[in-house]
Amino acid sequence: MAFARAKLVMEDNCFVEEPGGVEMKFVGPNVKKLYKLMFETMKSVFNVTSSDIQETDYNWGKTDKGDKFKVRWWMHKDMDLFSYIYLRADIIGEDDNKGNGRVTIAVRGLIRTEYPQDTVWQRSLFYEMLRTFWHRAFYHKKREEYAEECRHGTILFMDKMKEYCQKLGGAAAASAAAAAEKK
Repeated sequence: MAFARAKLVMEDNCFVEEPGGVEMKFVGPNVKKLYKLMFETMKSVFNVTSSDIQETDYNWGKTDKGDKFKVRWWMHKDMDLFSYIYLRADIIGEDDNKGNGRVTIAVRGLIRTEYPQDTVWQRSLFYEMLRTFWHRAFYHKKREEYAEECRHGTILFMDKMKEYCQKLGGAAAASAAAAAEKK
């Protein structure tokens, strides 16, 4: 990401067609465990550090019926000097006092390209013509590759979350079957 006071910003969704993101709903046991797992999975799938992920919204409340929570993360991954992936991940859920609950996980990715416009040269018409030619002739394909990487990472992330949810649901079914056998 280029640091500049003035810049030209281009932003595209990783998924071209609406809704532009991926959403998953899960009903089962131990949904509170998904909070920590989601953060760790994001780091491993997108190969970023903890400092590249910022938690911007954190609401966790206890009620008579159980816990309610809503958390939002923004992940930033530099791709090159001009472009980066900007990913929003949300987890919204509730858990009853018995350990069962429901959760919604939503992920939306963006590709942003920022061209600095600080100097007189960078604001000149000639520079803009050269930048436009360079972008259309060479860089557009690179941005498409970055969008593909963003889509692939998002789908892989959601597949890993789905796999973990299935393990949680399978563990609950196995413990329920074991409890039924004891009776």
